[in-house]
Amino acid sequence: MHNQLLLKDFLKNNERFYVGKSLFHSNIKSNFHSHDFYELFFVEKGTFIHYINNEKYYLPVQSIQFIYPEDRHCFSAKKDKETTITNLAFYFSDLDDKCKLFFNKIRQDNYNQEIPSVYALDYQWSSIFSKLNNLKQMPVEVQEYYFQSIIYDYIFIYNINISNNQNNEIIPRWLHHAKEEIKEQDNLVIGLKKFIELSGKSQEHLTRQMKKYYHKTPAQWINQLRLEKMETLLLTSKMDILDIIYDVGFHNVSYCYSLFKKKNSLSPKDFRERNRRIFDA
Repeated sequence: MHNQLLLKDFLKNNERFYVGKSLFHSNIKSNFHSHDFYELFFVEKGTFIHYINNEKYYLPVQSIQFIYPEDRHCFSAKKDKETTITNLAFYFSDLDDKCKLFFNKIRQDNYNQEIPSVYALDYQWSSIFSKLNNLKQMPVEVQEYYFQSIIYDYIFIYNINISNNQNNEIIPRWLHHAKEEIKEQDNLVIGLKKFIELSGKSQEHLTRQMKKYYHKTPAQWINQLRLEKMETLLLTSKMDILDIIYDVGFHNVSYCYSLFKKKNSLSPKDFRERNRRIFDA
């Protein structure tokens, strides 16, 4: 069960566009809803958790998401974090003909599923967000130009995201987020269980997507990170080797030694002794 939000309930006087800012805490989750309007939302702060059409995505700062009226979605913030987003809501009739064709086409290209979120580089974000913040401050006769410029900026960013990914494939935002978050010490120690939790997907789906985009299983990615951290600690600390093994998240010492020797052709002890002189110099 969900609500349908109506744009007329947000507009005042003769306004055509709605711009609003929302702050989410980790203990707040909005209700599932759809709209009678189109929407762009911009992640200003924190990590935004977006539930849309039975999928879950983690969107970092400077992410932008386009929403169709029929998309059923809700949001929350990452645990123990605050997230700020700004929404731009409008009717499809406010778009010019070229933009209408663009949004209809990418909807079809995504098989009527949600459009992937995009990530704006600093200069792109500064440009589009400045216009967004100033939109409602402009005289009414100028607002139309600002609005169209924001939409064209978004289309530009979307196409840049497409072209910057190999084979014109966009790495899912949830996968990129989970892959980066698992690097955190506490997450790395927990390992695969935490990786699955961070992804918001099943283990099977996470494995398929990791193989597709990174040519590794989730477990292989975790072990690679653990070995890299282990190498760093061997060279930059005086920690006991067993303590390092457990600190990076390995629970089976012989398995860790096997992986380490396969990667470096040296045992952890020999690796430390052979390479440490570089750091002691």
